[in-house]
Amino acid sequence: MNENKQGFFKKFINDWEMYIASVGFVVMCVAIIINVFSRFVISKSFAWAEEVSYLGFAYTVFFGVCTLYKNQGMIAIDVIVDRLPKLPKRIIYIINFAVLTVGCAVLTYYSYILTVEAWVRPTAALRIPYTFMDLPALIGFFVMCLYSIRFLYWSIIGKEFSETSLENRA
Repeated sequence: MNENKQGFFKKFINDWEMYIASVGFVVMCVAIIINVFSRFVISKSFAWAEEVSYLGFAYTVFFGVCTLYKNQGMIAIDVIVDRLPKLPKRIIYIINFAVLTVGCAVLTYYSYILTVEAWVRPTAALRIPYTFMDLPALIGFFVMCLYSIRFLYWSIIGKEFSETSLENRA
């Protein structure tokens, strides 16, 4: 049983982004269902449900993208690159991941500014700071920046890594 627990925790740590995205999706769906149901039954909608669904959507999108990026599951057209010899292919991967690292770092910086400045602006219904709405972008871009650094390092040392479709992961 101890090995089972270790396996569960290892899997949880490995796929934490997917679990956060899944919880965000469930929260979003429940808030939307509550709001739609209340419109039909009591002819009233809840403003808080809209904000909660936006919050769930933000966490779903940014942590879902982290999951896809980590597993090289993003859409790419690699027809030409896949046919290249090993050295030019490696050079292209190094350039690609260097650009992605810089891009993710810049987006992390701007999302940090957005998140910090949003602390003084409360949402209309829940009156929570907009920081909580912007926080998934900051965390998501930061995590993708870390993965970009990892992929850049792997490309520099010549480690082979391939795309993995999420449906084939177990």
